[in-house]
Formats: sequence, structure tokens, C-alpha cells
Amino acid sequence: MKSEATVTETISCPSGGILDAWSDSDWNDGVQIDQIQELTTLAVRTTNSLYEITVLNGRTGEVLVRGGEFFPVRTPVRLEGSTCGGSILKKRGIYVGLRMEIVPQPVELVSRVEHDAATGQREILLGHKVITTSSIQSIGIVL
Repeated sequence: MKSEATVTETISCPSGGILDAWSDSDWNDGVQIDQIQELTTLAVRTTNSLYEITVLNGRTGEVLVRGGEFFPVRTPVRLEGSTCGGSILKKRGIYVGLRMEIVPQPVELVSRVEHDAATGQREILLGHKVITTSSIQSIGIVL
């Protein structure tokens, strides 16, 4: 006699990670750097660090950042935006509860080879280095 088991798996995802919630959001708990004045400096507290971000060109995402493990001094980077960790990105945005995606300048290309054990095929993946912060806790303007 064959025994059948029922497996129930729960996957936890923040409501911001659901596309409908993402697109219907008011987006009032953060800032868009492409809509603030150049040379504005923001203080962004994440779970693990405090970042000082000075907007150089909000439209292109060019900023100076200091803070966290990777940026002990003001460093030119490109702020891509904020994400909840998946493939959805709030471009040029910094929002509480999300994580910033920062691309060091000049852009560093990275590659890796993926091997599919089932087919024996290899695939080369190319991209640029992205640093993702811990979750944003608060955002303020430095005067």
C-alpha cells in the first residue's frame, strides 16, 4: 500500500514584494533622488549601518556615499534604487523597509559560469557588481 503525504510550504514575502502591492503603493515613506535638488545630502539608517548620501545627479543616480562596510570615505557610486530583494526595483528611490542597490564606479563587470548537472551544459553569466544594503530604517535630510 502506497502512503501519500501532504506537504505544505509557506513562503514569507513582504507585502511590497507582491506586484499589485508594489504598483498600488503611495510611495510616501521615502524619496526619489531624481526629484530632489542636486547636492542635497541624505542620512539613511539601515539595520546595520548609517549612510550619508549626497546627490550629484539624481536623474542618472550619481551620488557620493559614505558609510557601511564598503564605503568608509565619500565614494562616487550609482544608486540604482531600492528593492525588497527580488527582481523588482524602485528606480532611483530610497524607501523605508527596502534595501538600496549601489553600483560602485567605475562599473566593475563580473562573470561566473553556471553548470547544469542535468543537461551537462555550461552558461556564462555576465553583469555588474552591485552592493545591496540591509533594510532601510529611516531617511533624513542633512542640513
